[in-house]
Amino acid sequence: MKYMGSKAALLRGELGRRLLAQANRSERFVDLFAGSGSVAHYVAENTDTKVLAVDLQRYSAHLSGAILLRDASIERDTVLRAWKVEADFDAPLFNAQSSVDAAGVSDARRVAPSEAGGGFITRQYGGHYYSIEQARALDSLYEGLPEGGPERFVAEAALIRTASACAAAPGHTAQPFQPTAKLLPYINAAWRRDAFAECARQVEQLSTRYAQVIGQVRVADALVALDDIGPGDLVFCDPPYSDVQYSRFYHVLEGIASGGWDSVSGSGRSPAIDQRASSDFSLKRVALQAMSTLLCNLREKGCQVIVTFPAAEASNGLSAQKIVEMARSRWTVTELYVDSRHSTLGGSGAGRGGRRNLQEAVLVMAPK
Repeated sequence: MKYMGSKAALLRGELGRRLLAQANRSERFVDLFAGSGSVAHYVAENTDTKVLAVDLQRYSAHLSGAILLRDASIERDTVLRAWKVEADFDAPLFNAQSSVDAAGVSDARRVAPSEAGGGFITRQYGGHYYSIEQARALDSLYEGLPEGGPERFVAEAALIRTASACAAAPGHTAQPFQPTAKLLPYINAAWRRDAFAECARQVEQLSTRYAQVIGQVRVADALVALDDIGPGDLVFCDPPYSDVQYSRFYHVLEGIASGGWDSVSGSGRSPAIDQRASSDFSLKRVALQAMSTLLCNLREKGCQVIVTFPAAEASNGLSAQKIVEMARSRWTVTELYVDSRHSTLGGSGAGRGGRRNLQEAVLVMAPK
């Protein structure tokens, strides 16, 4: 799954080695900014250390929980049989191969809010991020989610990953593609994706992966989650590097994870701003103070900490060097810098180009 600032590539190198070495000596591993869950998954699958994944947004809990909340493999077909949908996951989705022009996109956007029998995905996102057929399929998948147990954990994550894979958008869901001559081919490519088949693929990828020890997921602000942290924990911090809230980029996934918004509006089909999660780490005027407070509180807890952050100053005003300067008085800090590529998935503006090479710091901190 594409995700801004994903650590999936770095886990194959020095970051992964350091995480495993320290996690194996810790009572628990805590990921305070879990995002897509890649770091939490990596530690849970490769160590017998219990993992807690924390994030402000519910869809992240679904993504993390697919693996953290299971300690055994499950058959793909077991999950699909528990999914109460009137569909054959292996049969082609009706009309999935048709093409659409600008007028067709406009028509879909006009009729989707009142589509007979349509669920909240069709009403709120049909014709924008998804074709009418895809939106109906996603509604069916949501309504038919397994009732509980490991089947539910896998299915929830598979649905979120399917919604991400099928969206006619540049990897995130801040805005859908508009039906211009340049972008219509991308809309058609996205709308041809078979939601049921994609979901079956996601289930297959997830079902054989599991934690060595069942962990936990929590929807909470990182600073609030500190009440459950102690000296035996290894805490991983990969805070936001954007001065735009992540809830702006992933509001469609959050809407699907939450059962829909009260209402959506605008070209992005986004909910009211007061309904979207907000982090101090993405507010430039307070991001430095939020990071300082986090480090002070973690020091008081007496835990071990690993922080990753770009070496250069990010758009929220933070940089690896500023974090080191905050930490030096109370922590022993080991600095490692590795080559990385950050993607903002089509973002624009200062510090948010589409893809860029950069140096990323891996800061290993021990209380003095």
